[in-house]
Amino acid sequence: MKKIIFGCLFLFSLCTSVCAQTPRITFNVPMLYPEGVAFNASSKTFYISSVKTGTIGTVDKSGNYEVFYKDEDLISSFGMKVDAKTNRLLICLSDPNPNYSRFSKPETFKKMGRLIGINLKTKKREFDINLATLNPGNHFINDLTIDQAGNIYLTDSYSPVIYKVDAKGQANVFAESELFKSVDIGLNGIAFNPAGYLITVNNSNGAILKIDINDPKNITTVKIDNLFPGADGLLFDQGELILVQNKSVNKIYRISSSDNWQSAKIKAATTGEDRFAQPSTAILDAGQVWVLNSKLNELSNPTLVPSKEFSLQLAVFKPLN
Repeated sequence: MKKIIFGCLFLFSLCTSVCAQTPRITFNVPMLYPEGVAFNASSKTFYISSVKTGTIGTVDKSGNYEVFYKDEDLISSFGMKVDAKTNRLLICLSDPNPNYSRFSKPETFKKMGRLIGINLKTKKREFDINLATLNPGNHFINDLTIDQAGNIYLTDSYSPVIYKVDAKGQANVFAESELFKSVDIGLNGIAFNPAGYLITVNNSNGAILKIDINDPKNITTVKIDNLFPGADGLLFDQGELILVQNKSVNKIYRISSSDNWQSAKIKAATTGEDRFAQPSTAILDAGQVWVLNSKLNELSNPTLVPSKEFSLQLAVFKPLN
């Protein structure tokens, strides 16, 4: 009887740790290693990037993956956004890590930084903007956001700048600050708030930063009790900030502010039981937050068997007391 009870307790414990995970949309694409995700609300389609080949794919709610756009010169693809007004998919391209792309080469490694726009209907490339010429040094164009006027803002994780591409396709350095600097990965995720500012994060020290879009020299650190080293993707949901953190923490936070992001506090977070796998970026669909499990940590560990399966996982937030 004791053995039976022990066995039941073991199965219950196993189910508690495994079954507690939140729902996932799983897609089987060996060696994909996606970092960016975008969502087309009209077609209910997820767009998935790849650091290994740069290839952009689509995933439906059932986990069916199809190639959407492919070209070897993409090297590695990262943050993406659907621009519904222009019917384009906007994609950040770089070559930041020798363990990432199979197409990496000396002339692009830490040198390439581009923004491309793909027509969602024709699947044709409509523009290709070289951002690396705008600022000296190394480059890693990591993420982007769009304001109400159609201006695009992009982070460079290897240079302490934010770029701006206006609705006419003109690009420039929008903001530069000591607060953007780091010893490795600097600025990462970025999100636009309709009140007239950008929120971004320094992946290295975990600081949340606010930039006035009408005065880009007005850059402040959001006061919060927590820092988020490994902070990655950001998005706003009903005025609250969704922040994805990896670097072994692997949690998603819902952060609120009552003073227009001079200060903030964590309102809720996912739990360790959800077992996110190196989460990177997130999208919002009908009030639900879906997070991409990138598994990029595997690419820096040759002892790990390369993954064949990746997923989008639902973030279920538990209020903090």
